[in-house]
Amino acid sequence: MPSAPYNWLKAAIEAASGVTAWPVGMTGGGDPPYVIYARESTTREQLLDDTFDATPETDTLHPVARFTVVIYADSYTQAWQLARAVSGAIHKFAGTAHGETIEHCLVLDERDGDAGYLEGREQPTYTVELTVEIRFSEE
Repeated sequence: MPSAPYNWLKAAIEAASGVTAWPVGMTGGGDPPYVIYARESTTREQLLDDTFDATPETDTLHPVARFTVVIYADSYTQAWQLARAVSGAIHKFAGTAHGETIEHCLVLDERDGDAGYLEGREQPTYTVELTVEIRFSEE
């Protein structure tokens, strides 16, 4: 099975923040804090050689996945503390972990997200959003 960066990202978020990370949406119920991450896109560099009809070898293609990571917390301060912990753990990471080879990971953007009330809660929930770019090796 080809490598994909989402297993590494989930494990890195959970190790750094100490909270559960869910792909795409919250499916387990429960109150914040938690993290939701979703892949926005995966792009691939296309390399052409001098003949234009040769197919680049697989090791010359470098997929780059872009994720949105949203931290949900009971306070604005807690949301930013968790965001700093996650950013600190994944920004500029390169290596092999959880069976995946990460060529590099960059946190491109950090911003306040929406604040509001989750269904059934009287306490507001605050969010911080991160944009993360991961260049990974498919092996």
